[in-house]
Amino acid sequence: MDYFLQQVINSLGWGSLNAVMAAGYTMTFGIIGLVNFAHGEVMMVGAMAAFWLMVVLKLPFWMGCLGAMAGSIAVGLLIERLAFKPLRGAGMITLFITSLAASFGIRTLLIMLVTDKLKPFPIPDYLRGAILLGDIIIFKKTILILVLTFLAGAALIYFVKNTKTGTAMRAMSYDPEIAGTMGVNTERVIIVTFAVASFLAGMAAIFWGIKFGSVRCSMGVIIVVNAFIASVLGGIGNVLGAIVAGFIIGVGETLFVAYLPDQLVGLRPLFVWIVFFVLLIFKPSGLFRPNIK
Repeated sequence: MDYFLQQVINSLGWGSLNAVMAAGYTMTFGIIGLVNFAHGEVMMVGAMAAFWLMVVLKLPFWMGCLGAMAGSIAVGLLIERLAFKPLRGAGMITLFITSLAASFGIRTLLIMLVTDKLKPFPIPDYLRGAILLGDIIIFKKTILILVLTFLAGAALIYFVKNTKTGTAMRAMSYDPEIAGTMGVNTERVIIVTFAVASFLAGMAAIFWGIKFGSVRCSMGVIIVVNAFIASVLGGIGNVLGAIVAGFIIGVGETLFVAYLPDQLVGLRPLFVWIVFFVLLIFKPSGLFRPNIK
């Protein structure tokens, strides 16, 4: 039981990372119908911005965190303006291919500029160490990541449910054309949606750096797949559902690996695809009600 509890606690940081990414992903998915595989690169650019500020320029940790979120928001809005806006109204397949092209282009450009080697992500001393509860070890960085995830999730749900812009987002998630005829500024809603989703990707970049102590240019490839599957599992457009599904995937992945023989540890990504295929067969609409709620 101690081993099981330790693995669950260890998985909470990874689950938080998945949850934050999935929350941002499901917003663009639910409102615009955009399967945005460039969302992983939005996170990656934020991580590279933090690395550049903290390691190259020797700036404090908090400035690196601000730089990560600012970098992610900037590249997210840039992708929306240059890649997706000209194709507004195009079919899902066209937008999907465009997002893949944007993802590949950004990742390749960064790899050419700074290589794909692991880059250090400095962690403050107050985030090092752990708390002992009997035989259970809880890392301080895991506690911070978990608390920030809950705060961000609560703020996002309040924003979607209780603000004028959130109401407009929910209207667009049901029917963009009718929402437009009713006076909703659809262009503004799309920009705000991308900004919020990119902000969350910047948070995820910080969480990744804190959890693993390093970042790299290919870091967005795996996490964006997890975010996509979590957004489907949680019900497309359902923010709370995406957060819960992110934790399900994060905890499930860790436990899946924890009970595999050592020689089969490389099968970790298989868990996500098993969940996805089971979901498509038995509950294709997701565990929660689709659309932003």
